[in-house]
Amino acid sequence: MRRLLFAVTALVTFAVPSLAAIQAASDPQVASLGRHHDDGSEYVWRVFCNSGLRYSFIPASQFPVSARFEEVNSPQTGDIAWWPEFVAIFVAQNQSLITQAGMVKLADLSADGARPHFFRMRVMAGEDPGNKPTTGECERNLL
Repeated sequence: MRRLLFAVTALVTFAVPSLAAIQAASDPQVASLGRHHDDGSEYVWRVFCNSGLRYSFIPASQFPVSARFEEVNSPQTGDIAWWPEFVAIFVAQNQSLITQAGMVKLADLSADGARPHFFRMRVMAGEDPGNKPTTGECERNLL
């Protein structure tokens, strides 16, 4: 449990400051673009991988059926906010999401009435979350 907390802390520590340089997407048009441009799953996978939380790539549509993630009712920082067509990393402190486009308020992506479900990554026995990835491990080879 301590390693998982460390990994989630690392996730937020590394992802949030790098995104702070990107203007927050509080404009609903930007939020709409974020939810409909791509499904966010590759970005989430890469951030988790670079933070030491590894899992096989899962497109947004597959999160509910993945054995690697479990649905939670009370989301915490580092959980996945899921819509059928989009995923992002939840930040509880300010009710926002970390997306490839930058920080987006949860309310902006929920403005159309579609509330997300939240998923938490399961840490499997024998895993060591927080270990730094090897070079190239967090890059998808699409060839």
